[in-house]
Amino acid sequence: MSYASLSFALFVMAALVLYYIVPARFRYIILLIFSYVFYVMACNKYVIYIIVTTVSTYFVGGMMDRADISLKEALAAEGVQKEEKKALKKKNKSRKKTLLTAALLFNFGILAVLKYGDFVIANVNLIKLNIFHSTDFIGFINPVLPLGISFYTFQSMGYLIDLYYGKYEYEKSFLKTALYVSYFPQIIQGPISRFNELSKTLFTGASWDSLNLKYGLYRIFWGLFKKLVVADRVAVYVTNTIGQYKEVRGVYLLIAIFFYSMQIYGDFSGGIDITIGVSRLFGINVTDNFDRPFFSKSVSEYWNRWHMTLGTWFRDYIFYPMTVSKGMIDLGKKCRKIFGEALGKRVPIYIAMFTVWFTTGLWHGAQWRYIVWGLLNFLIILISTECEGLYGRINALMKWEGTFAQRLFRVVRTFLIMSFLRVFDLSSEGISQALFVIRKALTDISVPAMDVITGLGLDEKELKAAVIGIVIMFVFDLIQRRGSVTDRVMKAPLPLRWAISAALVIAVVIFGSYGPGYDARTFIYLQF
Repeated sequence: MSYASLSFALFVMAALVLYYIVPARFRYIILLIFSYVFYVMACNKYVIYIIVTTVSTYFVGGMMDRADISLKEALAAEGVQKEEKKALKKKNKSRKKTLLTAALLFNFGILAVLKYGDFVIANVNLIKLNIFHSTDFIGFINPVLPLGISFYTFQSMGYLIDLYYGKYEYEKSFLKTALYVSYFPQIIQGPISRFNELSKTLFTGASWDSLNLKYGLYRIFWGLFKKLVVADRVAVYVTNTIGQYKEVRGVYLLIAIFFYSMQIYGDFSGGIDITIGVSRLFGINVTDNFDRPFFSKSVSEYWNRWHMTLGTWFRDYIFYPMTVSKGMIDLGKKCRKIFGEALGKRVPIYIAMFTVWFTTGLWHGAQWRYIVWGLLNFLIILISTECEGLYGRINALMKWEGTFAQRLFRVVRTFLIMSFLRVFDLSSEGISQALFVIRKALTDISVPAMDVITGLGLDEKELKAAVIGIVIMFVFDLIQRRGSVTDRVMKAPLPLRWAISAALVIAVVIFGSYGPGYDARTFIYLQF
């Protein structure tokens, strides 16, 4: 059930009616029921996977909580000496660590087998053929990937890790835990919410508020605008052009590369807008996932603004734990002796960064092109970090440090880098196709002809609508730097508010990418 479909709108309306009919203390149960109905409609029998993750999360969390309670009781007993307390704490930490490790291995193991099992088998078979000249191949698993498995696995395991570190209390209600894992507006493509943030409004059963209705509907239609007016429109051109990448001129590939950046941004951020808007209808606050990424001045800043909840997950649960681990601290000491203080202390950080970006690439897809894409991001960030001094001297020489020209140059440079890196995402045939497309787009340049663009899926009117939609998205993001545009629209005089809202609805209805038998294209991040 696509977010941009009539069936989803009717589903949300039914949920809203029941949600506000029942007493506040039972409203989270209505959300849980609808979340599982939504999931069963999407996955049928594969709902078992999310149930298994929920059950394991709840019971492991409970065992860690009981371990902490037992420790407190033991420490509070009379006559317990200092050394005994120390031993009790160490034993408790070890027990909790064992429980957490088991839960992580179990749940990430399920994800690994379903998402990466065939990828591993394919590479093992390739090694057997090329190195050992054996054709005794391992059979493929061919699993069905459940809806949103990466999102709900990361979210639930983040919850357990936070419990292990005592960041908040264990949720004793199984039903509330189940809702946190399966909450339907964010199950398709996130965001990856933290328990302490989402739980503040997810379980409270908010009272009806007309402001929530206005805010939610406005955000939903803004998401639909990005999705239907921009993303789905340019997607036709992108698909057709990349599908004929050997035949078309490089300039049309170049246009497709830029359009794909707009497509994935409109698709993904539009989906998040819909998630935020639908949640607001229920009085629930969901973390935003984007902060004007195309105005970033570096690749590292771009990733602090794009899919922010995934980035903070990798930072908090992989990067930081690695950099402060005993092994990394010892490695840092050795590297400082070998390479000197300045470089030596950065080696453990770069190893952690490499791990994060390798994992990020793998998270996006079980193919080498995604891994290469992730490692190229790492390489660019590493080079940028190491060359900061050089960049500073060049800027001082050019005397443009802090000027508008320098900021514009950095923004355009970052946009171009990220757009070309996205070619690896586009190239379903693999790394060689991505390299071919990039080379051709940069070397085979000519003046584009409208009849060719039309032949690739966009007539003149469609192209104009797409360009206008893209400009509106950029203007919106530009205004956003002075504060939330949505909040400002909600505070605007009634006539202006109605005019903006009406324009948004009309744009979606009239200029949305529709056709005979049309159903909104599957959101790109649905595969995760």
